[in-house]
Amino acid sequence: MLINKYNIIRNLAILFIACNMLYWLFPIPPLFWRVGLVLLSLFVIVFKERDYLSCEKAILFFTLFNLIHFFVSFLWQRPSTTQIGNILCAMLSLSLFVCLSEKGVMNDKAFFIIGIVLLVGAIMNYYHSERIALEGLISDNDTDITNNSSVVFLMLLPMLFLMKNNFQKWASLLVCIFFLISSAKRGNIIAAIIPSILFVHYTFKDSRRSVLKTIMALGVIVVVSYLTYYWTVSNDFLMYRIEQTTEGNSSGRNVIYAGAWHTWFNSNNFFHYLFGYGFDGTVHQSSTLYHYAHNDWLEILVDYGLLGIPFYLMIFLLLIRPIKRVQTYEMKMVLLSSVFIWLFKSAYSMGFTEEAFSIMMISMGTALGKYKAEMLEG
Repeated sequence: MLINKYNIIRNLAILFIACNMLYWLFPIPPLFWRVGLVLLSLFVIVFKERDYLSCEKAILFFTLFNLIHFFVSFLWQRPSTTQIGNILCAMLSLSLFVCLSEKGVMNDKAFFIIGIVLLVGAIMNYYHSERIALEGLISDNDTDITNNSSVVFLMLLPMLFLMKNNFQKWASLLVCIFFLISSAKRGNIIAAIIPSILFVHYTFKDSRRSVLKTIMALGVIVVVSYLTYYWTVSNDFLMYRIEQTTEGNSSGRNVIYAGAWHTWFNSNNFFHYLFGYGFDGTVHQSSTLYHYAHNDWLEILVDYGLLGIPFYLMIFLLLIRPIKRVQTYEMKMVLLSSVFIWLFKSAYSMGFTEEAFSIMMISMGTALGKYKAEMLEG
């Protein structure tokens, strides 16, 4: 009966994540799926029987810190409810999947199905977003045709280590690479490099005892490498954006970064130095062109001041211990690839405010749950 209960919770969690990604297919407002995931996560957190890992506590505390700041900020501005919703969905879901992993329901069979469901959902979401972008391109005469929904494929990469079916994980890798390149999102492509290298390393390590498996793995890697190169050089828009990057064009990020830094540093106000300008503070500043900072650390500095930086930094420092001590090698690879993606996203885009992080938290939470199980057994 206990296993059945957690099977139901797992299935509901995946359903909420998938339906939120494909919200346009349903007559129900997308808020329903987001609230459902948050409430499910809170249910597990409140009634959880075991202790939390230190990194779990840090993430929960940082989430609470954001929530308090959100409500306090109503005293002087109108913070975004969408942004706080993204944070709650992404951060709270980690503890949800840690618990499900501890209960043994995040198994090989589950990841076979979850991998297929989320990959198909990501493809559907990509083409829907592309259609919307093309409509905007025609009506607004816009020239930016990158597809932001490709971030889902980046978030799926750590899950490759948890797939036991060789065809599924290699096919999933190819699909993820194809859509990441097609989207022409430079940051997401760069962030995918290290997880992909870790996956290749893991594949060779797993097959080194068999000459046939090693030869087959090498052949697949050659094919994947060739296709990656072919898709890259065939994408004229991506090559153009790479050329822009080498010439120092970062889509206006240099202006936004400088504006965010000067907003905080030149505030000449002790309150702003220490506590920032409030939740969503960057979008209320002319110096940032009324944009988000596209950098977690600058975003936290402007929104929460110096007080917020240690809370966020502590998450990454406390994740070092599980990475070093987890005994199952694929779980180590999951944590390494997840943390790298998170760190890279935090530097060039949005990390903790990225709703798609809830997808990566499935893999990350599973690995941390296995680590907790190892600690209890040891």
